[in-house]
Amino acid sequence: MKRFNFNAAAKAVFSAGILSFALAGCGSDGKDGEDGPDGPISLSVGKASSLHVTINNTDITDGVIKVNFTLENANGVAITDLVTYPGVDTLGLGIAKLVPQNGKGYKTPQWINYNNKVVTPVAAEIPPGYEDKAGTQIQATIESSCKQACLTTEAPGQYTYTFNLNLNNLEPIEGLDLTYDETLTHRITMELRADQNTNKLVNTHFDFSPTTGEAVSEEESRIVNSLEQSCLRCHSDDYDHAWAPKLILHGDKRFALENCQVCHTNYSADPETGSPIDFAYMAHKIHKSDYLIAGYKGSVHDYSKVTFPADLYDCQACHQDTEQSPPDTDNFKHHTALACGSCHSGSTDPAQIKSDMHEKYIGTTDCTTCHADQGTPGAAHHFTDSVAKQNAQDSYSASLVANSVSYDKAKQELSFDIKVTDTNEQSVSSPNLDARLSQSNLMLGFGNSNDFEAGYKKVELLKQTPIKSEDGLFSYVISGMDLAADATLPSTAVITTKMCVDRDTLQGVVCGTGSDEARSPATIVGEIVPFDLSGTENVTARRQVVSNETCANCHDGKYLSKFGGTKIKHDGSYTNFEGECQMCHNATYSRGSGKSIVEHIDFKVRIHALHANKRKGQESGAEDRITFPSHYGNCATCHDKGQLSMKNLDEVPATQTTDPELGRVEFSPTAATCISCHGVKESIVAHIRSEGGAANDPVGTYVPGSETCATCHAEGKAFGVDKVHPVIFK
Repeated sequence: MKRFNFNAAAKAVFSAGILSFALAGCGSDGKDGEDGPDGPISLSVGKASSLHVTINNTDITDGVIKVNFTLENANGVAITDLVTYPGVDTLGLGIAKLVPQNGKGYKTPQWINYNNKVVTPVAAEIPPGYEDKAGTQIQATIESSCKQACLTTEAPGQYTYTFNLNLNNLEPIEGLDLTYDETLTHRITMELRADQNTNKLVNTHFDFSPTTGEAVSEEESRIVNSLEQSCLRCHSDDYDHAWAPKLILHGDKRFALENCQVCHTNYSADPETGSPIDFAYMAHKIHKSDYLIAGYKGSVHDYSKVTFPADLYDCQACHQDTEQSPPDTDNFKHHTALACGSCHSGSTDPAQIKSDMHEKYIGTTDCTTCHADQGTPGAAHHFTDSVAKQNAQDSYSASLVANSVSYDKAKQELSFDIKVTDTNEQSVSSPNLDARLSQSNLMLGFGNSNDFEAGYKKVELLKQTPIKSEDGLFSYVISGMDLAADATLPSTAVITTKMCVDRDTLQGVVCGTGSDEARSPATIVGEIVPFDLSGTENVTARRQVVSNETCANCHDGKYLSKFGGTKIKHDGSYTNFEGECQMCHNATYSRGSGKSIVEHIDFKVRIHALHANKRKGQESGAEDRITFPSHYGNCATCHDKGQLSMKNLDEVPATQTTDPELGRVEFSPTAATCISCHGVKESIVAHIRSEGGAANDPVGTYVPGSETCATCHAEGKAFGVDKVHPVIFK
């Protein structure tokens, strides 16, 4: 007979079952009670992957400030242990009032922080040359020492922070009105971080009316710029990266502009250098490469090597004014002494700045240019140049009509039509008769699949008379065009135009006749048009791996500066980065073959090496070094999602260069791109060769299409460039 062995646990279960059957025979035990309330769903700070704060309201009674807020994770689950969690390394709150300003015309209201300190310079920390500028200064600050000791909680995820600071007991500071005024808009700022983790970093603010404790509308506050719209167009928000440039400061704790404003006030300054730390003054000076302060423990922050990639005189390069912008965006057009003085005066004293401005402009400029009423654009001359050029770009276009092209090889005659539109003119003139134009060039690049290996031609339309015109359509026959390209070879055309503009009318103007004509013309980027010499419809376009719009995020799309200086190579004559630049800057352009790979003129090499500071003269401290505002390995800074697929490279030739030891060598297309940043390293060269590519190999080694890099490294692949680089698509 089979025996069953029961251990102690099994016996207990078996006994419980017998007992339940026995009890079932005793009859009902009554109705079940009602379900109790659900237990709270909650989470520890340590278990949360991110923290989210909502400030609900603020109470100020007898000078005591209480801030009530909610703390949750990204899914709305309450964080319940903020008061006791030991990993909270940062918790600081600030409070300021928004004070209207008096004077001629409208002046933007300014923040006065209730929490300030008077600081004296440390003699040992005064930078050389600043001895006469050092002196006692006021600095606005926040309350950061109390941290969790100032917190209480009444419900899961609900907290109250009670300031140590009492508004009825503030130490008076000469020249600063710290009177509590409940009729003014106030701002609470908060910074919170746990576990030294930027994913658990919070910067937030709450603009409120003390009489109600509730939030006020944006119109009642002051938010001049949007971090996302303005700063992060060019700067990086990859706050996790250890060394890459990113727009986060003060120990990787502060990034929100609204929080910056209430400490970087118009009365705060650095005692060791005397430099104002007013937010507008500081931002202007840094981007001008003209700012130096002695920071924490005397650490010198010298911004003299900053390279600003846009026009310093185009306010709208940073002050983006769109439908999504804050209501106060336009207020940058109304003057404040330090903001204006950062460019127009060498002084930091408001009285001296006023004197300097009057001396320079009062005889030639109407007072309302600076002293404008609210709602009326002040300082108009700062943005009329940009607006006039933008209007020209928006209203005018010229492009090749692809199916109109034909080529008579025997006569060497190229025939084509161009289409011109101009929403500001009732009748459209051909380029040669349009006296507003200083340039209208048709660029033709032959060979879309092999990066224009068959060469390029330029047609200067200002020197050409059309044989026929009708409703903005102009027909041309150009003689003396010796073209070697096959008639069916897919090619690219683009017309770049320069138009003189007037800053009074904000429109195009006959060159040399404007009442306030811009020193440099508007540069109008033409449309990329695929074509061939037989007028085929729907010709295959060259691959697009970069967008004009992404370049404009930093370079602002104006190409020429207000005062005539160039910001882009070739004085803005070639401006379509999607396909025009590559007509010359390609692998086969002979001028590049005598140089090393990182010095090559090939566009994909030149742009990567330039932005990564890999070219000669870009070494640390060198004159040509640029301050790229992101990790140069973040391909998404310049490339949109989908542009890193490595497709359509099968016919692209190798880039020929010169190695100092090996002589003439070549690099296959993907290899040339990678090497431009990573350099010619043995491990990389060996890997490239093993995958069918060429790197530092004799000319003629590479067979177009033999590279297999895309198999593993194309966007989305297991080892795609978007995986092995710190790529953050926006």
